[in-house]
Amino acid sequence: MGLNFKRQLFVIGVVLLELFSLPVFSGVAGNDTLLLIDREPRQITFVGSDSLYVYYTKPGRTRQKSIEILKVYGVKHNDGKTTVLYQQDTLEGNWYNTDEMKDYMLGQSDAIKHYKRKANRAGILGFVAGFAGSATGIYYGPAVAAGYSVLRAYTKPSRKEKWGFKSEFINNEAYTEGFGTMAKRYTTRRSALGATAGFVIGTVTLTLVLSQQ
Repeated sequence: MGLNFKRQLFVIGVVLLELFSLPVFSGVAGNDTLLLIDREPRQITFVGSDSLYVYYTKPGRTRQKSIEILKVYGVKHNDGKTTVLYQQDTLEGNWYNTDEMKDYMLGQSDAIKHYKRKANRAGILGFVAGFAGSATGIYYGPAVAAGYSVLRAYTKPSRKEKWGFKSEFINNEAYTEGFGTMAKRYTTRRSALGATAGFVIGTVTLTLVLSQQ
């Protein structure tokens, strides 16, 4: 009974991990898309901008919100046109000029579209590592889960075309960095989520199994 129960919880954990990895969309579409640097695009209704902030409202909402303009590349409107708001500022870490940043955002976009499947694999392996680590106990188990997450954080993202990387940009520093930054962000988050979920479910499973003996 213990072994079958353990297998069932393991499968449930993997399924939950896949579900939590799916993108979440609002039920109401915005008129515009806020193109963020090192973040996924956000559906909004664009209100305006000044030298410091971009102003917008969320889909279906009227309350106005703002975000620092240094975190924004631009706004893509529902007519397909894009208003570039990016400001090169080396003091704030925005090293690239406008043309280079366009390539950076292209790399980021390719990672957003295609790298999640690769990152989900890392998350599933993290779940396995956390689940197995739970058998080492409450003291060493978290170290196993954390160790896997750290290892994945320092692993160089794949640059294969099947994961969205455009080979013609292999020598383009801006594109490569944009792709790599977003790919690593996905991989690190999925790995941490998977390892944590695996450890928790593994610990609960082991406790329940032992209580049956």
